[in-house]
Amino acid sequence: MKGHIFILLEDFISEVAGDELLYDALDACSFDTKQGFVRTENYPDEYLVELVGIVVDKIGMPLSQAHFGFGQWLYPKLASLLPAQFTQHPHPAYVLKKLDDLHNIELKKLYPDAQPPAFKYVSTSPYSAELIYTSPRKLFDLVKGVLAGMSDYYNVEITVDMQAHWRGDENCARFLLSYNKGCDA
Repeated sequence: MKGHIFILLEDFISEVAGDELLYDALDACSFDTKQGFVRTENYPDEYLVELVGIVVDKIGMPLSQAHFGFGQWLYPKLASLLPAQFTQHPHPAYVLKKLDDLHNIELKKLYPDAQPPAFKYVSTSPYSAELIYTSPRKLFDLVKGVLAGMSDYYNVEITVDMQAHWRGDENCARFLLSYNKGCDA
């Protein structure tokens, strides 16, 4: 996992739970956290899992709720870093339609060794779509949170019906999306 995500996670924890909890959680990690995370470096996924696990234990929050909250908080932060052609649209469908390209082309330009998830977006009407997410990280609730963040960011209500382990694949989830505003993307 890229250090950039670790840095954003630290910002999120600090904002919602405070610096003291963040520092306590970092001190409790079994890996070295003294040097700080570097945006462009890769870190084992296990580090992120451990840090999140410690934080949710300290605040008594279900992991699914923490993933959702981080995802919702995350989208506006990521949108500010993305090229304008991906984000300057009136509807989240434009971004969702290009999400796989964004991960597999743009992200790979910056971080050639990144292992991004796969996304497949299929518009089923101007008011609905399906989004298929596939990743061995299985961050289904994080994706659901990002969709909520997109809803807020674009001011387009998105109703989400998530089907985890879609078609028997434990690494895959299907998100059925309904929009309150139509889109021709």
